[in-house]
Amino acid sequence: MIKHYRADFGALSCPLLCRLTGDLDADALDAALTRLAARHESLRTTFTGRGARLAQIVHPPAPVPTRRIDLSDHPDPDGAVDEALRAELRTAIDPTEWPARATLWRLGARTHLLCLNLHHLVTDAWSTGILFRDLGALYAQATEASSPLPDTGWPYTRFVEWQQELLDGDGLQRHRDYWRRQLAGSQLPALPAAADDQPTNGDRPATADVAIDLDRETVTRLRALARTRRTTLFAVLLAVFYHHLHQVTGQDDLAVASMFANRSRPELRETVGLLANMVLLRARVGQAATFADLVGQAHSAAIGAFTYQDLPYQMLPADAVRAGGRRADDVLFNVMAEAQHRTVAAGLGFELLVPRGLGSRFRFELAIAPVGPADLRVVFYHPTAAYTPAQAHRFLSGYADLATTLTAAPTAPLGTARPV
Repeated sequence: MIKHYRADFGALSCPLLCRLTGDLDADALDAALTRLAARHESLRTTFTGRGARLAQIVHPPAPVPTRRIDLSDHPDPDGAVDEALRAELRTAIDPTEWPARATLWRLGARTHLLCLNLHHLVTDAWSTGILFRDLGALYAQATEASSPLPDTGWPYTRFVEWQQELLDGDGLQRHRDYWRRQLAGSQLPALPAAADDQPTNGDRPATADVAIDLDRETVTRLRALARTRRTTLFAVLLAVFYHHLHQVTGQDDLAVASMFANRSRPELRETVGLLANMVLLRARVGQAATFADLVGQAHSAAIGAFTYQDLPYQMLPADAVRAGGRRADDVLFNVMAEAQHRTVAAGLGFELLVPRGLGSRFRFELAIAPVGPADLRVVFYHPTAAYTPAQAHRFLSGYADLATTLTAAPTAPLGTARPV
């Protein structure tokens, strides 16, 4: 099954990465990780087969081994751990053997870095927030401190049963009818490609990534515009992406893919697992007179997709979008959910970090992640055959510049907006 992707391709890793500050009880941390796996069965689930015959095996709870590495005597502990972490995240996890791998690096007497590296088959971005919260609480419990936790959500098997019940009823037709209406006549963005930017033997092309942090003033304006327009930060960031694609491609009618958490039922809010589902979000940039109008389109597309996100992406009508020979998920836009990033448990500080160097399993992906309580980091994943490093930086900088320009005058005529 995992041979479907290159063995050295780390894009199927979805890690929980934490900086630990304070007096660490390593044995209590091991106990917390063991209790975390006992609490969430996805962390002890392996797989057999592939495709329609893919089956999961849930193993009984067992101690979680943690590899401990002491870098405190290294001349540059931070540089050494960055290199070690990049190597860890680029090392594939074989989910037929075990879906998780834990490593603890000691950087100093009161500083550690923990990476619980998970295969994407057993987790997603929403799950990361649950695991971070639970790990802190379970560490506190392992030191005999009181730290209650909510009940867990449905197990993945119950989610599958519910989804099947939905699709066996009239839900399938209702969902398919919505997506057919929503996407009729839309086009995928025609972004640059190269002759050798073609997967072979089921592999995706080699990708690289560049990142930039939006300046604080722009982030403040993005959030303020979302509040003013009574929408989400996701919709505003998506609208910037639409306009950027419009300027790059010249296309007025665009459909881009995105990953939604797919937890519309309250019973799934506390479920750890790969529940996320692909949706297609359409905007007609040519019909938007102002950026505020485009934000409204992005808001409507997101609300509709949220309502009908339960339809598995693979069951979308085949003719719903004009793909032009490309895959519908070739251009992806993602905004990571804002989650609790810091907590203190039994005197130990836990800080959730955004990992770099994961790569992407998609051809073009623009991902935006919260960094701490106030900042936003934009990462552009691209095929190395289609973009030089300089071109990738220009594409990313163009998005950041448009975010600054468009939010400064959201009701100005859209045709006058140009990157600064």
